[in-house]
Formats: sequence, C-alpha cells, structure tokens
Amino acid sequence: TKRELEVLLHICKGLSNQEISEKLSISKRTVDKHRENILCKSQSKNTAELVVYAIRNGYFEI
Repeated sequence: TKRELEVLLHICKGLSNQEISEKLSISKRTVDKHRENILCKSQSKNTAELVVYAIRNGYFEI
C-alpha cells in the first residue's frame, strides 16, 4: 500500500518505529503492523534483508 511504501522509505533511512510513528502521525503499533506486512510481502527475514530488497527493487537509492 501507499502507507507501507512510506514506512519502507523511513525504515531505509534508519528511523525507529517510534520515530516513524511520530513523523507519519500514526501509532507505533500501526507502524509495527506495516513493518510486519512489508517483511512478509518482500519475504525478508529482518530489516537488513528488507533494505537490500528495497534497493534492488528501486524503492530506495543509496
């Protein structure tokens, strides 16, 4: 979803779930769920794999 992409970009920038929740004006629990959904959709096991996935698929550039 659009919101998941926003969360993904903030994850790639190194923001914590709390920082993302404050920036997007949503609860930390919502960010947790978005992160969980993104990890599942990308078949990533952790944040490091998720960032690699985002770069390889053009969602984020270094």
